[in-house]
Parts: sequence; C-alpha cells; structure tokens
Amino acid sequence: MNLTRKTVLILHSYDEDYAWVRDVNIGIERVLGDKKNVRVFRHYMDTKTHPDSKYKIMAGAIARRVVDYIKPDVVLASDDDAQQYVMRHYKNREDMQIVFIGVNAKPEQYDYQNAINVTGVLERIPYEAVKNVVEIIAKQHHIKPPYRVIHISDRSIIVKYDDINMHEYPNWAPVNLLKSNLVGTFNEWKDAIHKSADIADIILISNYRKVYENDQKQKFVPFKEVMEWSYKNAPLPIIGINGFVCEEGAALAIATSPIEQGEIGARIVVDILRGEVSAKDIPFQNSSFPMIYIDETRFNQSGYELPQLYVAFAKATNNFFEAKHHWGSRQK
Repeated sequence: MNLTRKTVLILHSYDEDYAWVRDVNIGIERVLGDKKNVRVFRHYMDTKTHPDSKYKIMAGAIARRVVDYIKPDVVLASDDDAQQYVMRHYKNREDMQIVFIGVNAKPEQYDYQNAINVTGVLERIPYEAVKNVVEIIAKQHHIKPPYRVIHISDRSIIVKYDDINMHEYPNWAPVNLLKSNLVGTFNEWKDAIHKSADIADIILISNYRKVYENDQKQKFVPFKEVMEWSYKNAPLPIIGINGFVCEEGAALAIATSPIEQGEIGARIVVDILRGEVSAKDIPFQNSSFPMIYIDETRFNQSGYELPQLYVAFAKATNNFFEAKHHWGSRQK
C-alpha cells in the first residue's frame, strides 16, 4: 500500500477535552495511529465552549485558512459546525476529499447529497436500543403501553437536528414519543422536569450545555449542575441519549458510539488514500453501534434492573462507572 506523502487533516468542531471528541479521537487513532506514511494534522474549532454565532464564523474562517495552508488530500471533519462553517465551502473540489463524521443534520443541510468529493457517517440516536431499554424500565415500574416518553433538552442546533430525526423515526411503538420540551433557561428546565410527570412516563435527555442562568442569556449554568439537579429532582426515570449524560450525573444512558464514528471515518480515509475508491463512490452511512453507559451507584439507587448482558457490555467498553468503596486505611 502506497500512502507516501499523503496528508490528512482531522477537523473537530469542538475542543479536545470534550468527552465526545476524546472518544472520537480514540477511534481515529486505532486506525490511523500505525500509518507511518500519512501526515496527520489536527485542528479544534472549540465551538461547544463558544457557541455564539460570531465566534463560530471566526472559528470557521480560521479553520479554512488552516485547510488552505495544509492542502490536505483528505479532511476528516467531525460534527456539524465543521461542515457548516468550513467544509461545505470545499464541496465538489477535485483536489480534496471530504469524510464527515458525527453529523446530526441531513446531508442536504450542507448540499452534500450530490457532491463529488464527500462521503461520511451520520450520527443518529440508536432508536431501537433506546426503545428496548424504555420497555424494560417501564415494565419494572408497572407502566402499561403505550409508554409515554418526553425528550427534554436545551435549544442548541444539534439538539434540534436530533429531535427532527427522532420524530421521523417510524418504529417507536410501543413507545409514544411525545412532543419535545426544548428549553432556554434553568428555570424553564426545572419546570419541564417537574411537569413531566403530568404527561409522560420516562424522560430522555440529550443535551443541557446551553441552559442559560436567566432570561438575559449571558451565562450558561455549569452543565454538571444541571444534570445533578435533574437526577435529584426528576419525578420520572431519566435515560440519557448521549454518553456524557451518564458520566455527568444520570444513572443510565444509551448512545451512539463516538469511537465507532472515529473508526469508520478513519477506515474510509485509508481506503481513499489507497486510491482504491473515491468519496463519491461510498454511500453515506448511519451509525449503528449503540453504547450502554451505567453509573453503578445511581443505577442501583434508581432501582433499575437490566439484563446482565447490558451490564457486561458497559463494563467491557469501559462505560461502567463503579461505586467507590471506602474501606478505611490499614493501621501498621
């Protein structure tokens, strides 16, 4: 395989400390880490920490300068902001191939559907896995079908893309997916959580990083504070539909695998670099590999029970967060 002098730019929408990015990079590294003849560059736009439009426009302009300077053979672009503010400007170029991953919007959002140099992996919630866990928990709480489920999250653009996709999924039965409650402020969030018991049986939470402290919308509530409050005050069972929801306070989450996104995207990159195929020959793919996240302490406190296979899978994928036992110090 001749990969000599090929250059790959890995372009992330977010910063490298974000849990999703961390795991995407693990997947990429598993594939590209041993490719000694591939020059790999990375650039982080950091739009999760700075979500205002002025910053995103500036970050996009900087990222385009990076692309123009490096002149990569392939760009592996992760998440929607990298597409919106950078890579859509490079579609249909003959000198550059684009592989996207972690995209929540439809490809048409970026005019990718007929582009000659674009392929990639769409990020989609693992609906069937979520539905299965909803059924298990609902039965444990003696809830009869249809199981009423409400999605509560912030109003970020990614959440809105996910929400559209969730409600277009045709096979939710016996789950009844209600109209979502997407909120702007912490008081609205608290109100949505409190009132969920009036209309639903189970809560799905996808994101809460853009919940403002008040109506002035100048400062976000620390995301762990939002999740901690939700765990302690929710009148209904909560299921996260992003892995970090569990890492940051929920008992349980069912989510798309960021490692899978990174691995598949990187494999496509390698195939393109080999010269065996070009982006236009590779159909867009949906994510397919669900991950199970369990916080042992809170899972047990919530009274949930899942088949042992779920627990074993969470442990095998390092997504089982064990209770910390304090045995005391030994006396010499």
